[in-house]
Amino acid sequence: MNSTSQDLPSEQPRAELRKIQVLDAATECFRKNGFHNTSMLQISKAARMSVGHIYHYFENKEAIISAIVDRELQSLQSILLRIRDRSAGGDLLRAAAAEAQYAVDEILHDQNAPLILEIIAEAARNPSVAAIVQESDQQGMSYFKALIEDGLRLRGLDFNESDLDGPLEVLYAVFEGFSIRAIRNPKMNIVAVVSALHRTLEFIIEELIAKSPVVSAKG
Repeated sequence: MNSTSQDLPSEQPRAELRKIQVLDAATECFRKNGFHNTSMLQISKAARMSVGHIYHYFENKEAIISAIVDRELQSLQSILLRIRDRSAGGDLLRAAAAEAQYAVDEILHDQNAPLILEIIAEAARNPSVAAIVQESDQQGMSYFKALIEDGLRLRGLDFNESDLDGPLEVLYAVFEGFSIRAIRNPKMNIVAVVSALHRTLEFIIEELIAKSPVVSAKG
C-alpha cells in the first residue's frame, strides 16, 4: 500500500524546520558579514547542511531575503493583532496609540533592524529585491489601513480611503525611522521618545476623526 499520504503530515513540519534552520543561519551570516559578503557556502556551514540541501528550500539569496522580509511582515501582523486584542472590541484607535511604547521597544531591540536596512539599501540597486520589499510594504500597509478603517467604523464614522494614505505614510515613516535612530543614537531617551510618540499618534488620530465627521447611516 502506498503510504505517501500518511507520511505527508510528518514530512511537512520537518521541511518547515529545515527552512527555519537555513533562515536563522542566513540571517546571522547576513547580520555579521553583510548581504554581498555572505556566500551560500558560509550559510551552509552555519546551517550545518550541504549547499545542495539549502537549494532544495531556497533557490538563491534573494529567496532567503524574501523569507526574512516575510518574517518582518509577520511581526507587524502580530503587533496589529495585539492591538485588536487589547481593544477588546472597543476603541481600536486608542488601543493603537497605547501600543506605541511596546512597538518602539520591539523595534529598538530588534537585532535584525540593521539587516533590514541593508536589504532596503540592496533594493535600491537590485530590482528583484526591490520587488520583494515593495510587495511586503504594500501588504503591511493594507493590514495597518484595515485596522484604522475598522477603528473609524467602530466610531460610526464614514471616511474617504484616500484621506488615510498621508497619515499612514507618516506613521510608517516614524516607526521605520526608529531603526535608523537606534543606530545613530543608541543612548536616546526612550521614555521621552515614547511620550512624544504617543502625543503624535493622538494628534494623527484626532486629525483622522476630524476628516471623517459624517456618522454612517448604513446598516
